[in-house]
Amino acid sequence: MNQEQTLQISNQLPLVTSPVILKKAIVYKLDSYISGRGELVLPCLPGMLDYYTNIVENLFSHLGRPMPTERQQQLRQMIEKGLAEGFNISAAAMLVIEYELVKPPKKGMACQVTIRTPTLGEQYKAWVAQRKPPLFGSHPDAKVLATVAEFGENATKILDVGGGTGRNALPLARKGHYVDVLELTPAFIEQLQTAIVTENLSMNVIEGDILDPLTRLQPAFYQLAIATEVVSHFRDVDDLRLFLAKMSDVICSGGLLLFNIFLAVDEYVPDEVVREMAQLCWSSLFTSEELTTAMEGLPLAIVSNELVIEYERQHLPETAWPPTSWFESWATGRDIFPLANGKPPLELRWILCRRM
Repeated sequence: MNQEQTLQISNQLPLVTSPVILKKAIVYKLDSYISGRGELVLPCLPGMLDYYTNIVENLFSHLGRPMPTERQQQLRQMIEKGLAEGFNISAAAMLVIEYELVKPPKKGMACQVTIRTPTLGEQYKAWVAQRKPPLFGSHPDAKVLATVAEFGENATKILDVGGGTGRNALPLARKGHYVDVLELTPAFIEQLQTAIVTENLSMNVIEGDILDPLTRLQPAFYQLAIATEVVSHFRDVDDLRLFLAKMSDVICSGGLLLFNIFLAVDEYVPDEVVREMAQLCWSSLFTSEELTTAMEGLPLAIVSNELVIEYERQHLPETAWPPTSWFESWATGRDIFPLANGKPPLELRWILCRRM
């Protein structure tokens, strides 16, 4: 079609003066000038698929780019797949939805879904950079000190699993006990090594993860093993069972194992969404029945089972309570359920076991 023919057709078209139609034409043209992009970062909790999908659809609608039904279904499937894959890798995995407005004549949004999976060490590294020390408190756990006291004045061989910055290990080594610390976070290991050299302590740091099959420790060597704020990172009962089995191997006969664990109260049974959220909040939750199952057949007998927050509040020095600004919220389960006028259905418990 030549220019003259185009002009003839144009002259034959009706004149448009309707403000509504003209406004629509302006908006259509204006959209070619408008640009925008961003990202939405969502924790990889598969049980929150419907909630997340609703967030995305509302976001796109507010941006003036509602998605057609078929595109909504495609994006939902992408989100569902990403949540499952991410959570399978790590409870800290994040689903990242990158979006960008498309130009006319196309409509809607262009999207890309990816997964970010920081390691526990990377998360703690960021924690170290963002928070003022002491990260876990300036005083050792009262229950740890009471348990060590059961061995009398003699030097005790102690394993501190996930010893962090040494809140428990360093005071015990200063008292003359032999302490091995198993730790996986390089930033914490560096702090521990510095303290060992500076104070000439009888203490050794082993870099590793207790759940790693390649992490080897001396069998039947330790009189006491402690694991504080460690089980709260486990993914499932299999992890708990593996931990307890390894502890059974490294503790000598008659020795003790002390760890804390979040247990559901009474008859409460957490659903999958709660369990996913608990893992995200470093508060992995188990039932009493699951703890019993994890211990079945192992040479461990529970000596005591006490509420952590009550025990520590009663036995720590007044100046050491609370241990950190975040401890009370975390230990009472309010990191999972931020209830203002109610008590969450879980408790952080001290479990003390004896190796038979």
